[in-house]
Amino acid sequence: MADRGKSLEQLLSLSAEQLDQRLGMDDNLSAVREVEHFSYFARRKNADQARESLAAQGFHVEIGRRGLKTILIARRDEDVLPATVEATVRAVFAIVTNTRGDYDGWGGTVEIA
Repeated sequence: MADRGKSLEQLLSLSAEQLDQRLGMDDNLSAVREVEHFSYFARRKNADQARESLAAQGFHVEIGRRGLKTILIARRDEDVLPATVEATVRAVFAIVTNTRGDYDGWGGTVEIA
């Protein structure tokens, strides 16, 4: 399943685009806010494995169903400075792909300075 999802390079490019859009909205990237990371799995047991690893990294994780897939949402309070985003995307991507999931990206509120 993981080979059908976005590549790490695509996710990093999308993250850079999102950060540019946030700057255009006057987002204070250094402000800490809840950031959500979205992943999909064909099998619940793989999502459970990812949940354990993400929780060990300080994420609060919820697992549910969306159609035939299992969705995992990992939340953690952090800033969205470019270095933080890149490190977090790399870490979440590695955990999710190593547990046979597809990492779909991240989101969070815009914090106006």
